[in-house]
Amino acid sequence: MKRIARPLHFAALFIGLATNMPSSIAQTVVDDWANIKAPAAPALKPVTLDPKTTALLVMDLIKQACNEQNRPRCIASLPRIAKLLSDAREKGVTVVYTIFPSPAPNVPAPVIGDTLPAVAPKGNEPVIVSFVDKFILRDKDTGLEKMLKDKGITTVITVGTATHGAVLYTSTAASLRGFNVVVPVDGMSGNGQIAFDEQAVAYILATAPIVSPKVTLTRTDMIKFGQ
Repeated sequence: MKRIARPLHFAALFIGLATNMPSSIAQTVVDDWANIKAPAAPALKPVTLDPKTTALLVMDLIKQACNEQNRPRCIASLPRIAKLLSDAREKGVTVVYTIFPSPAPNVPAPVIGDTLPAVAPKGNEPVIVSFVDKFILRDKDTGLEKMLKDKGITTVITVGTATHGAVLYTSTAASLRGFNVVVPVDGMSGNGQIAFDEQAVAYILATAPIVSPKVTLTRTDMIKFGQ
């Protein structure tokens, strides 16, 4: 009987704890959605980067993705990204552009000429074609990692759209490949007029295990390039 009593005792204790558990703990995130308060904003930090070991990734700033109808915040970010581009080019920073393939059958694939004029590529700046993770396209290597490492790049700056697509996935992938990642929050844009997806991505990049130690959140005007 003693062998039976102990398991029954623990079972009764567990049931009692479950019965008295606060209802909010038992709910799903969706059930409790309206009651969740956003955490404090992550700190933005100034950075000074070595032009020789830094690359600026300009992601998907094409008319199909960056427009007033779907992403007005993207249009608003263009002057700041253009200024960052100008500063980077002046210092000899490697600039890499990305676009995405056709998103659906019978939909023409974007071309680099679709890039919005304010932030268009110059000269022979390379172009990577992929979806949200610019290091991989349909399980195949895009060559981005080798391109960067062959140039001695150790830090990448990620700007573009969408925040919860290219910026999130490429920043994460870069960090997992050993790169330091600088993310100017005023150079990333999400959907619509609201900024929830931008807020969520900033929080994830600032707190995610393994990833966050390699990521620095900043603003475009807080990025400087050394000699």
